Formats: sequence, C-alpha cells, structure tokens
Amino acid sequence: MTEGAETQAARHRRPSRRRWPWLLAALVAIMALPILLVAALLPWRGDPLAELPRGAAPGPVEETRGLREGGRVIRQYEMSDPVLGRIGFVVSLPEPLPARPLPLIVVLGGLGTGLKNIRHVPPAGDNVVLGYDWPIPRKLPKGLALIPALPDLHRRAFSTPGQIAAAVDWAAAQPWADPARISLLGFSLGAIAAPAAQRLLEARGRAVAWTVLAYGGAELGTLVAHHPRIDATGAGPLLGPLAGRLFRPLEPALHLPHLKGGFLLIGGRDDGLIPERSARLMRELAPAPKTIRLLDGQHMGVGRGQEALLQEILGLTEAWLVAQGAVNPR
Repeated sequence: MTEGAETQAARHRRPSRRRWPWLLAALVAIMALPILLVAALLPWRGDPLAELPRGAAPGPVEETRGLREGGRVIRQYEMSDPVLGRIGFVVSLPEPLPARPLPLIVVLGGLGTGLKNIRHVPPAGDNVVLGYDWPIPRKLPKGLALIPALPDLHRRAFSTPGQIAAAVDWAAAQPWADPARISLLGFSLGAIAAPAAQRLLEARGRAVAWTVLAYGGAELGTLVAHHPRIDATGAGPLLGPLAGRLFRPLEPALHLPHLKGGFLLIGGRDDGLIPERSARLMRELAPAPKTIRLLDGQHMGVGRGQEALLQEILGLTEAWLVAQGAVNPR
C-alpha cells in the first residue's frame, strides 16, 4: 500500500471531528432520558416560592477583608447558613461615611466575585453598593465531567436566591443603609436570578423599590436549549425541557408577576445569547411601572470590544435610578 493510500485509510478509521458534537449529544440524551422521565412524572407543587431554600438562621457575619479603592472603603463579608451554605459578598462605602443612611444598590453581574462585578460600576457617590459572590464556579466542567458535577451545581444554583436575600436583608439592617431605598441591578445572569431573589426578599418583608433587568430572559428551558454551546451539540431539544423542569423554582416567569416596585428593562436588538422569545417574555411579565430600552449590538459583557456598550448600559441605569430618586446623584 502506498503512503497516500495508508493516509487515506487512516482518515477513514478516525472518527470525524464534526461527528463529536452529535456523538456527545447522543450520549447525553441516553444518560439524561431517565432523569427527564422521572422529572416529567413529578407533580407540580404549586407556588415555586415555597420550593426555594430560605435558609435557617445565618451565623455571625464576619468581615474577612477590607481595602480602600477610589476614595471608598470596600469590606468583604462572609456568613454561613446550615441550609444555604457559605454566603460571600462585598460592600462598598463612601469615605468618609456620611452620618445619614444611604441608598443600597445591589449588583448582580455575571459569574464571579462581588468585588469583580462592582468594579465595573462607575463611582457611586453617597450610596452603598453590595456585590454578591456567586457560589457557582466560573469555569464549569466540560464534556462528560459535567455529569457527576450536576448534583452539586444544582444545589448551588438553588441556594442563590436565598443567599442574595440573606445578604441584602443583613445589609439593609445596618445603620449606614436606608431600607426604604433598595435597588436591585441584575445584568445578564444576574437578571435571570434577580426575580426569585427579589420575591424572597419581599417574602421577608424587605421591599425592593427599584429593579433593573438588563440582558436577561425568562423560560429557563428556552435559554438552555438555545445556549450556543448546547445548541452546537444538538442536545437543546432534550436538555432545554429537562433544565426548565429541574430548575422550575428559579424560573423568572413565575416570579415576575408577583413583584412590586419600578422596573427598567434593557436588552439588545441582536443578542446572540438570549433568544428574542425569552427577552420579550421578561419584558412583558415585568410589572408596571416599567421602562423598556433596546440597544444596538449583541449580548453585554466586560471583555475587550464591549466597553462602549457596557458604559451605555450603566449610563442608562444610573440616569434612570437618579430620575426615580432611588440613589443620590454623584
């Protein structure tokens, strides 16, 4: 056999790289099918609010780190709850700290630490900014390694609304915070998690007067099914309904109609990550009074080439909050 023929035969023996997404999708489908069938047989249990872990009594809040940055004092806090686990968050305070209570701005960005997320927010003036540490790792396992990690990821995701509510409830009770001027800012993933967290806060008797939902969407099954990485495998039609069922208590569409306060909804006309159906549903379900702004460009981010869009989004957010009387102007 000639060298060319041997090379050609070897190519025929090797699986094509183009087939790997389909092979992976088929394997995931086979392994997930029993879970999907069991989930489909589970009865609906009424209001999803009752299914969200609220925690017991969080232990003492410990300040683990303090630093000064941009004329502000940033304090890292940690509390532990027997149900919700470790809850980490940062609080940014003006220096010197005024004697009067200040508006509390809660920032829910993408995955990562609260410190990293609030660093993208412009100087806050005489306002308190709280950033939440997501319990979900930024880099998720890939391929088959994701399957054994799913139970832990499911538990972490379910704890998120309760953790946010616990952190905000504690901060709002501090002497430097004005509990009547709490605003919740959800960006991207934060916008998806914000409705459940706000509803838990309202159940605690802690009102959120103003809410910003930027580049989020409703219908978790649709969001999962059309995520570019999942869509590329062809597993979206299976994994979407499965995720929608398993994560039903977190579903924004089930919490939005119950919320109170004013809403600003920001979205992208060419968002390649959030399907238009999901983005439109979130805008429709958000209670009035609400303001809707659609911007040119794709999904928001903090990477290179996305700075201009991020600044436009933050500028819109700040202008709306100031006009609402939610925050003290800079």
